Amino acid sequence: MSTDKKTASKILIIGIDGATFSLIAPWAEEGKLPHLRHLMQNGAWGNLDSTIPPLTSPAWTSFMTGKNPGKHGLFHFISPKPGTYGFDYTNANTRRSRTIWSILSGHGKTVGVVNVPMTFPPEKVNGFMISGMDTPDENSDFIYPGSLRDELQRDFGGVRLEIRHLEFMRSDDKRDAVLREMATLEDHRAKLAVHLLGRHPVDVFMLVFCSVDQIQHYFWHYMDKNHFRHDGNGSSKFKDAILHAYQTIDTKLGEMLEAVPEDTTIVLMSDHGAGPSSPTIVHLNRYMADIGVLKFKETSPRSFLHLAVKTFDPLLRRTLTPRQKAKIANFFPGVRKKWETSLTSLSAIDWESTKAFCYEVLPTYTNVYVNLKGKFPHGTVNPGAEYEELLGFITDRLHGLKDPETGTKVVKGIFRKHEVYTGPYAESAPDLLLSWWDDDSFTLRPSPQESDGTVVKKLSAGADNFVNWSGTHRYKGIFLFKGRPFRHAHVPDGTGIADLAPTLLYLMGCPIPEDMDGKVIESAFSGEYLRDHPINYAPPSDPVQDGPGEGSYSDEEADMIKKRLKALGYLE
Repeated sequence: MSTDKKTASKILIIGIDGATFSLIAPWAEEGKLPHLRHLMQNGAWGNLDSTIPPLTSPAWTSFMTGKNPGKHGLFHFISPKPGTYGFDYTNANTRRSRTIWSILSGHGKTVGVVNVPMTFPPEKVNGFMISGMDTPDENSDFIYPGSLRDELQRDFGGVRLEIRHLEFMRSDDKRDAVLREMATLEDHRAKLAVHLLGRHPVDVFMLVFCSVDQIQHYFWHYMDKNHFRHDGNGSSKFKDAILHAYQTIDTKLGEMLEAVPEDTTIVLMSDHGAGPSSPTIVHLNRYMADIGVLKFKETSPRSFLHLAVKTFDPLLRRTLTPRQKAKIANFFPGVRKKWETSLTSLSAIDWESTKAFCYEVLPTYTNVYVNLKGKFPHGTVNPGAEYEELLGFITDRLHGLKDPETGTKVVKGIFRKHEVYTGPYAESAPDLLLSWWDDDSFTLRPSPQESDGTVVKKLSAGADNFVNWSGTHRYKGIFLFKGRPFRHAHVPDGTGIADLAPTLLYLMGCPIPEDMDGKVIESAFSGEYLRDHPINYAPPSDPVQDGPGEGSYSDEEADMIKKRLKALGYLE
């Protein structure tokens, strides 16, 4: 029997946004990812179920809280604004539950958190925090404590955020430049991490690398010969772009492993997986109108703005540079707002005659909201029997939506909110969630106000004017543990992203709040360690009461976040 009953003294957590074992495992086996191969051979690893939907904002938040979105309140990049049909952009102030960084700090543990999405504004932790992708720009207060910002400005020239204008890669030279810049950015992050680990040692340190996810979004079709957009000519140059992104992270991982003590517990994880995008697009609000649950306003399709948007928007997207677009938007802010609302179908909806609708502002926001009385300003549907009957009707009709070429079902999964969410904020979720993350699935596009009889369309091999992705998210991400507490084994499926928070608390010898949905991933631990370290629980953690919640960006910051989401391809 072991006499060493110490818990983990130090934990290094590496997040690889969008990482998938479907790519990592074969490349590691071939020796192309030596550090990841070593960790897999000497640790416990397996697939990690993401949130529904498998998207950055809810997934990273569930990782940090150990809870489903119904308890932490963050469902997507946007959140409907209460009492209106508008929406706000989400950030850490939207989150209504404590994070492991707060809980660990409360137990006297020190933490260092760098570039984790949905951490802006940074928490006042026992250590330091540098916020991630929800940071508006480099001038924002995204570093805690403020004294660390001065140090990093002196030593690194500041902390770099995500690169912009990914959607404007219209030539090989621009693609080459973006790939070089991404590799440089990840090198900057790794050097920053090594500096912080040496200068400000903490009990738990976390860094997230983001380039893998972004490169998978834009370069999948060069690698995948079966992709509908596969480019044989471009493939000769960019077929290994995704592999090289993983190899960059593998190299940086090696540098960070050398910077920590040998007995440090290593945790790798991703927020979701990845796979090819679909050529199938759906105009969801158009379909809602066709089945009689949504009505568009009676407006003239010959209006100047309508014709201008319909005719010139695709051309402008293809030809204007991001700088030119920004100049036009800033010069004509009123026209810009009208232009953008004309591109979504929200401004065209007759709310007093509408029972259900979708926010078509993001290709991954495949939601259906019921225009419920008491919830929306012009609600038309009564809670109770009428609400349930409407959901049943819409679900049946959506299941009947067919691919025009194959005749197969377009929507593979439809979830009611209370089937996937529990907790005090579940009511804020969409009433129906449609799975876009399955193989051979679909993506969303803004609906035309007038009907041409077509709701489901197939994209051609060329670039899509709405969002130029060839790779998208999948439900299964990754986790990998290496250290004294763990077995050396492939862990069977069934582990969820909310399980990581209680597992990390357990590794640090801290009790686990009883209201966490996640459970300690016992199948990854050795039997001896579990026997010597009983799992302890604590009363539910206090909900987050401070902070403005929804609408927590200023108008200027919200505009910056909008531009950042556009640059990453999540918003158009």
